[in-house]
Amino acid sequence: KGLVIPRCVKRNTTTAQASVPTSQQAAVWLVLLISSAACADDSEAVVAARDSVNAWLELIDTSQFSESLGRASPVLQNAITDKSWNRSLRGSRSPLGAVQSRKLLGAKFSEDLPGVPQGDYVIFGFASVFENQDNIIETVTAKKDADGIWRVAGYFIR
Repeated sequence: KGLVIPRCVKRNTTTAQASVPTSQQAAVWLVLLISSAACADDSEAVVAARDSVNAWLELIDTSQFSESLGRASPVLQNAITDKSWNRSLRGSRSPLGAVQSRKLLGAKFSEDLPGVPQGDYVIFGFASVFENQDNIIETVTAKKDADGIWRVAGYFIR
């Protein structure tokens, strides 16, 4: 399927600019995630982030795409417009149909990810089966925002 989030925030020394992540970059992240986290980390941060991710995925699963962006981290909100987010998810996620199952492959805590501001992040990998396609990998990145709440900062589907 490819990437669902068409842009991510990339910092340089003077301004924030949007760049388009490639399928290759997403594949590299997925390999790193799975190889470095064979099972979910049970740390408090991962548990709190997972609760937030699960609630957010319910919005995606029920096609509440604008609501999902509204409840996302500012990192994601500032990287894409609501119109582009909806168009991207309608084109990539909706054709898959209803989610049948979603199994956590792993979770990895990180404070430094490329292309986004430093902070507390947890990257989750899920093996998902949908009504119209199985063997789908969903990668969801959660960020602990300034208010202490974990919110989704990235979503990739492959």
